[in-house]
Amino acid sequence: MTNQQRAESSSTMLGRRAGTLLRLGMLLTVCYSGVGQAKTDSLFTGGVYANSGLAFRYTPPKGMLDKTARFGLQIQDQSGMTRTLGTLLAMSSGPDSKVSSWRSITIVTYRRSAVSERDDAKAEGQMNAWVAHSKDTSVLPKSVVLAGQSFSLSVFGLEEGTVKKGAVVWTTVRKGKLLSFAFAANSPEQLATLAESMKSLQFF
Repeated sequence: MTNQQRAESSSTMLGRRAGTLLRLGMLLTVCYSGVGQAKTDSLFTGGVYANSGLAFRYTPPKGMLDKTARFGLQIQDQSGMTRTLGTLLAMSSGPDSKVSSWRSITIVTYRRSAVSERDDAKAEGQMNAWVAHSKDTSVLPKSVVLAGQSFSLSVFGLEEGTVKKGAVVWTTVRKGKLLSFAFAANSPEQLATLAESMKSLQFF
């Protein structure tokens, strides 16, 4: 191969690489743009979570670590169907879920139209069980009104290996979605602290 051929070959390769990098850059721009658009409704700042799409704000207890970016929740309902819930906020006190002081907060949504149950209260009760990963049919949801919004409230006893946990889930129908606030903890005291934070919930 002559020097001229080598130069032409190098130029061609550089041109192809430049084109590839350009296309990759455009793809990344589109991807990151899409991610930004998906999260424009949510804002967590100054210790307060706000969601403009569902028009509410909530203040979680202090000392919780935000793990929303790496959190995904898939649940399996009683029929065995796998459902992927939309995660708005996910927080915990730390990575070790076996310590007595561990606690967690999860705010998730699911399309109301994707649940065949026509009665909203019953659909909310189903959502509570899904979010808590509970198949305990003896748990009966209680109807409560909080911040002017009607919720179905369920309390569950859970086990993770040898660790016994408690979970409380509030679910309501909001702007075409089932909106759930789920709290879990390894002690009644920690669970009560989480439940108390629901008093900060405001709809606008």
